[in-house]
Amino acid sequence: MDDLYRFSLAENIGDLAEAHALRLVRYEPRFPDSDFWWLDKDRDVHGKVFTLHKGDRIGASLRIVPVTACVTEIEELGLLPEDLKGDPSVWELGRLVSVPSRGRDLPYSRLLFGWATQWAKVNLPIQKVVSYCRGGKVSGFEASGAKVVAGPYSVPERGDDYYTIVADLQDVVDRLSGYGFGTLLEAAAAGKTEFSTAEILGSPRVPASSGTNP
Repeated sequence: MDDLYRFSLAENIGDLAEAHALRLVRYEPRFPDSDFWWLDKDRDVHGKVFTLHKGDRIGASLRIVPVTACVTEIEELGLLPEDLKGDPSVWELGRLVSVPSRGRDLPYSRLLFGWATQWAKVNLPIQKVVSYCRGGKVSGFEASGAKVVAGPYSVPERGDDYYTIVADLQDVVDRLSGYGFGTLLEAAAAGKTEFSTAEILGSPRVPASSGTNP
C-alpha cells in the first residue's frame, strides 16, 4: 500500500545495496570526486543499518556502530570525545540520509531516527549515540534530543562548519514523543514495523520538516 511506512533492518545484500544506493544519491552531488561514501559500506557489518520505505520507495536510511566494534568514522577523524572512547553503550550514528518527503508525507529521516532509537533501546546494549554534522543540521538534531559537545571545526575535504553531537536514547524518545510520535515509538518498542499515517500520528504537534534533518 502506498500509504504504508515500513521500517526494517537491512539483513541481506539486497537491503544493504538499497541503502548504499540512497547514500550515493544524497552524497555524490556534494562530493563528486570522492569514492568514500561507497567504500564506507565496510563498516556496515559491524553495526546495524536501518531503512524506511514509503510504499515501494526507500525514503531514509541510517547506521549505528558501537564505538568498541571497529575504528568508527568519528574516531578516525579524531572527533570522538575522550569520555566516550571504549564505552560499549555508546554507538556512532551515521549515514542518516533521506529523500525529500512528498506532498503530505511525514518527515522520513525523523521517523526513522525515532523508530530506530526505540528499537535499539529494546534490543541492543546501547544508551547513547554520537555523531558529527554540518552546522545546518544541528537544529534538527537538537530538536530530536541531541546536544552539541564540540565545534565548530573543519573536516578535511568537506568543510569547516562541523559539530560533534551526543544524544541519550531516552532523551530522543521523550523529545519525539512530545512532538506527537509517541504512538509510533510505543509500537516500535513492541516490534511493530508497518504503520499508516493515521497510526503514526499520536497528537497534532508533528514537526514540519523534511529532507535529511532528523
